[in-house]
Amino acid sequence: MRNLLVALTAVSMTAPAFAGPGSELAETAGRLRSEAESRAETYTAMPGASIPPIGQDDPFLTDVSEFATASAMLSHRIEASGGPQDLRCIFRGMSGDAQDRIADLETSHSGAELARIYRDYVYLFAQAEEIAPLADDPDVEEADGVPPSCPVESLD
Repeated sequence: MRNLLVALTAVSMTAPAFAGPGSELAETAGRLRSEAESRAETYTAMPGASIPPIGQDDPFLTDVSEFATASAMLSHRIEASGGPQDLRCIFRGMSGDAQDRIADLETSHSGAELARIYRDYVYLFAQAEEIAPLADDPDVEEADGVPPSCPVESLD
C-alpha cells in the first residue's frame, strides 16, 4: 500500500488544476480531517473518562456517511469510465473504512477508544486528501505492482 501511495503521490504532482469529484472529495476529507484531529485531541486528554455514545444526530457522523457515499460513487464512476483499477479499489476501501468506524464511534465509551478512532479517521482523511484529486486526471494510469483485480468486493 505504501508503494502505491508513493506512486500515486508522484503522479499527483502533474494533476490538472480543475475541480472535479475527486477534488471535491479531497476538500471534504480536509474538513473532516481537521474535525477528527480536534476531537482526537479532546479525547486524548481524558483517556479513562466514561463517555456516552455519540448520537446518530452528530454532524460528524452525517458528514462521514456522506464522505463514504461520495467515495463509493467515485469508485463506481472510475469503474464505469474504465479508469485505473487501483483508484477504484482505493475509493471503495475508503468508503468501507469510513462506514465501519461510524459503528465504532457509536459503541465506544472511553476517551481512549474515541481518541484512537478519531486518529484512525485523521489517517484515512489525510490519504483521501492526497489521492482523491487523482480521480480527476484522465491521464492517470495503473500504478506498478497493483493486482489486476480489486481485492475488495463490489459495492453493488
